[in-house]
Amino acid sequence: MTATFTPRTARSNLGAPFLPGYVAHELRQNHPKQQTLAYGPGGSIDKPLAATGKLVLPKLDLSLLHHLNDPFHRYDLSTRTFTHEERGEMKDSARNTYRPALQPAWLKHDRQVLRFYAYFQEAVHENPKESFRIRGCNILFYLEDGTMMVSEPKIENSGMTQGTFVKRHRIPRPSSLGGGVYGFEDLRVGKSIAIYSRLFRLIGADAYTRDFYEAAMGETMVEDQELPMDTFRAADLPDPEDLVSARRAVLQEAKEYNEIAVGGCCRNEKLQQYLENDRKVLRFHTFWDESGKYGSRKYYTLHYYLADDTVEMLENLPRNSGCAPYPTFWRRSPLRKNPYISATPGMLEPAALIYKPEDLICGQTIDVMGRQIVLYDCDDFTRDFYRSFMGLEQVGTKIHHPPLTHAKLRFPPYNGFGSEEDSLSSCRGLMPKPPRRDVQKLLVDADKVLRFEGVLADDVEENENRKFVIAICLGDDSVGVWELKQRNSGHSEGKFASKSRKKNPATGTWFRPADFFIGASLLINSSPFRLTGADEKALCYMEEHPDQFPVADVNAAVQKTRAISGWLQEQSGIVGGEELQRAAEEGGVPLNEHEILTLSRGFGRHVLRVSDAAVDASKLLEALG
Repeated sequence: MTATFTPRTARSNLGAPFLPGYVAHELRQNHPKQQTLAYGPGGSIDKPLAATGKLVLPKLDLSLLHHLNDPFHRYDLSTRTFTHEERGEMKDSARNTYRPALQPAWLKHDRQVLRFYAYFQEAVHENPKESFRIRGCNILFYLEDGTMMVSEPKIENSGMTQGTFVKRHRIPRPSSLGGGVYGFEDLRVGKSIAIYSRLFRLIGADAYTRDFYEAAMGETMVEDQELPMDTFRAADLPDPEDLVSARRAVLQEAKEYNEIAVGGCCRNEKLQQYLENDRKVLRFHTFWDESGKYGSRKYYTLHYYLADDTVEMLENLPRNSGCAPYPTFWRRSPLRKNPYISATPGMLEPAALIYKPEDLICGQTIDVMGRQIVLYDCDDFTRDFYRSFMGLEQVGTKIHHPPLTHAKLRFPPYNGFGSEEDSLSSCRGLMPKPPRRDVQKLLVDADKVLRFEGVLADDVEENENRKFVIAICLGDDSVGVWELKQRNSGHSEGKFASKSRKKNPATGTWFRPADFFIGASLLINSSPFRLTGADEKALCYMEEHPDQFPVADVNAAVQKTRAISGWLQEQSGIVGGEELQRAAEEGGVPLNEHEILTLSRGFGRHVLRVSDAAVDASKLLEALG
């Protein structure tokens, strides 16, 4: 056998082979301590600091030096001086303590483990009964070194290898989450973590883990979640009670059939009930509110036969009701609570749940073929039966007949062809007629037009200098808008909105002459306008017809100023329109701009604009009397 030598063996002159028991060790007999001090400017310093050239001088306590400067500091008896033995004991106690002031993680968090309950979804291939399986596990996080371990609790006869799923080590975090390793900050109940390309969902934690997060991070985790159900675990759950009862009914029916087939007799289970309750019938008065478009309230009489638990409902039709004369609403038969189903091969029809006497209570409702039937009263025999056999007092309910309402058809919406009156007239009869026009108004007011000056109120800087003429024709209430020419405005003059009838979006009706006055804000063709002035003809017409234009009624405007008569007596001479409007607003009787202009034209200057309005206070006081 050829001996193998290592380089270390070669350097030594022993020549021993590199085999167990033949490895030579270089024994050192001298182990001197390394020198840690060096001498530099100012005295001895730390050797590593001397090598780097950085000198760290200790900080001196100047207050202590100032105290030592006093030659009598040795006779200062304000504090007790420690003896030599006490100083030694303090030094030994600080040196021999087993817990340092700043504890390392392995000592501070020794035997402290966070435990989370989690699960992961595992795919199941080539199995017609299930496609996935939920596997629950525990995730342990060791605070002393930041390591983690994943273990799956062992279930007897599960057929799967369970136990330690991931051994204890520091688990790396995916690069998509920033890399590094997982810490306790990454673990929360309700979150998912990826461990080696497998996704784990955290659904719970123990009490110590929740207390740790509340103390360390001031955070309260969400409540524990339930482990999802899979097909494998659902197979171990018991069958529903309704399915078990249905199976029992089928087995009982098969058992009775076999007994009759071998010569047995047919059992009559309801014979005793028939003998005791024959010709005993409970009678209830009911009604049903039909919720259809042309629905009404219909009244019925419900008979419950105690002999065989069957129900019969007869409809009480009034005279001239318009309904077919078929009084039987429900033929005598058991009345089921659960609806009927059309069973197909492979389906089990649920057991019939029929109405019993304890289900028929006055004031409650029952379901009959989807209709909610209200029981409001019963006869004397029914009351005595419930009082004797059930200890229940049936109390009748006084019903209120709903008021008769006439359903009126609505006209269809305007389709855009022709005028609205013309389209509406085509819906009133088979032979459309042209809408009637107010010919008298058209002839009398054909040439009368009210013109107002307006500006755009859209707060756009480019539209501040634009001026418009807004006119309304009194003959047909048509409205038109034209723009006045302004130099360097960037807008061409001419027609802005064609003359036609227009709707007021604020009221939903057509524009009327009463909607136009100085200071009014109108929305015409989706453009907001504010009326700032009017011509002489429009103002005179409005003052001649104060019943149509209340803002032009001088008497009504004078009565509003009665609340500020004291203020008017203090004034002398002419009062500006803005000053009068401000005083009226402070007095609790606000006046709009047209009313100020009306007062100015009646008791002051005869002007066309509100900015030039002025009122003679003495004349206004004379009008007030």
